[in-house]
Amino acid sequence: MGLRQLITSVAAATAVVAAPAVGTASTPPAAPVLTGTAEPAAASADPDAPTLQDGDLDFTVERLAGGTRYTTAVAVSRRFAEVGTPVVYVATGRAFADALSAGPAASRTGGPVLFVTATGVPTATAGELSRLRPGRIVIVGGPDVVGENVRGALTAYTSGTVTRQAGADRYRTSVAVSTAAFPDGADVAYVASGQDWPDALAGGAAAVVQDAPVLLTRRGSLPDAVLAELRRLSPSRIMLVGGTAAVSDAVAAQLRTVATTERVAGADRYATALALSRRVFGASRPGVIIASGQNFPDALAGVPAAERTRGPIMLATRTSLPHSGELDRLTPRTAYVLGGTATLSIEVPKAAQRERGVCWSGPDYTGGSQQVLSTVSGTTSRKIAYTLDMGGRLEGASEIVDLLVERQVCTTFFPTSVMAATAEGRAVMAKIAAHPELFEIGNHTVHHCDLVNGGGGSPSGAPCQRAMTSSFIRQELADAEASLRAQTGLSTKPYWRPPYGSYDDFVRDQAAAVGFPKTVYWARDTIDWDPATTTAQIVARTTSPLPASGSIVLSHLGGYHTREALPQIIDVLRANGYTMTTVSDLRDG
Repeated sequence: MGLRQLITSVAAATAVVAAPAVGTASTPPAAPVLTGTAEPAAASADPDAPTLQDGDLDFTVERLAGGTRYTTAVAVSRRFAEVGTPVVYVATGRAFADALSAGPAASRTGGPVLFVTATGVPTATAGELSRLRPGRIVIVGGPDVVGENVRGALTAYTSGTVTRQAGADRYRTSVAVSTAAFPDGADVAYVASGQDWPDALAGGAAAVVQDAPVLLTRRGSLPDAVLAELRRLSPSRIMLVGGTAAVSDAVAAQLRTVATTERVAGADRYATALALSRRVFGASRPGVIIASGQNFPDALAGVPAAERTRGPIMLATRTSLPHSGELDRLTPRTAYVLGGTATLSIEVPKAAQRERGVCWSGPDYTGGSQQVLSTVSGTTSRKIAYTLDMGGRLEGASEIVDLLVERQVCTTFFPTSVMAATAEGRAVMAKIAAHPELFEIGNHTVHHCDLVNGGGGSPSGAPCQRAMTSSFIRQELADAEASLRAQTGLSTKPYWRPPYGSYDDFVRDQAAAVGFPKTVYWARDTIDWDPATTTAQIVARTTSPLPASGSIVLSHLGGYHTREALPQIIDVLRANGYTMTTVSDLRDG
């Protein structure tokens, strides 16, 4: 902002205070006036401050995804597998059975499971094999699922052998993998249905940490080859995964002729995965994997990674994480979400963050009655909403977002769509979109026009030199919503912030008519857009006196000293028991 923008902001805010809009949650405060007087010092730690709300400041959510099942498997491999890994296992990406047994076998040497087609090596898989340069490659499955021409193509990616482990069917293939990977037997063996994949998937992670194979069975009878392999392995315990609808009691009885057999099961695939987690995994896991319970390719690639995470695979629906409370028992440092938003929507990482983090982006509050929010009442602990406008200068904006991720500061952003579409803006919005568990966005219009007085605008004032009609105001908000949603996958509804803080009843009515009933104002303005504002002033305006719980603080992504002030703000507020979070998290209590 420049001088003209400051004058407009002050005048507009003062006008609103003089004639407050009907139905506001609170009267918007007048914009601060810059003077030569000294700013108050930033607040120091309050020795009687409450403890920061429950949660782990070191917890992170990381999505590992690609545009296809092949690229998602590569993303998992790149995260966990190291160059020069001794063995890479390769299986078809079209069916689940062969890969079920490959995961625990691959983990024994720290290698991944990558996917191919029946007739070729996808470009992404080829690129990852070139990076890894494995000592050898193992194909799991017969030539009908992975052709001999694929085997020939794979020889280009290793200085060692390319071998095939396969049987006449999925059950014998699981035996072939077990025989090769566990030549000296195993103390524990896992058995699961070969007719569906979720139970064997969840069992795979447990098998990895217990250095055990996964063998497949029919529901009603144990294949002879599997029974023979179990006798060869000579385990002291067999873990049978799944209820009687998946594997019958008759099969359990056959297993008991080999070793003590323990059935681990729940009412459904999600509850079975939970039961396995509780049975096998203790607290303080480095990581957990969250995978789809409805889409097998993304999930199967995660099994070998349990060698590194030492945690379970939790199954999720596309839009929810059943039994998310298990995360509090496991206390993982990282939750790895496998697959893109078409497989697991943003609600899944949000659920994980809500359970383990100190803040989260908050629930979907689309709709509702008109309100002006400068504070939010009813918070259950000391919280403030830290908000960042993005309507002008963007120097240093990416570094600010990086800091917010690193320090786990949940934030509401208000971008204009014209700035979000710039090269700098696209980079910033990509970082915001990558963390829907931490961040939410509101609407700041397309062009940053003064919607009451006309004029203004950023980076150009030309689009704003016109009458502020109902159709123009509505179009500014509707077009910004469409553009920002297409760019990030995140909706800006129901929040909008009027450029320059300039609004009246007429403007609010137009905003509500297109889905934006919540006008987000502020209780604290850092005035960080002004180059004359110092780092110390930004810190003091946020923290001194300590803000009332529920306060909304205004800063700018392109603020001249915002990046320098933020670490100090975070430290002071956290030392005094505050959580910095989103507007929606405030409203959630």
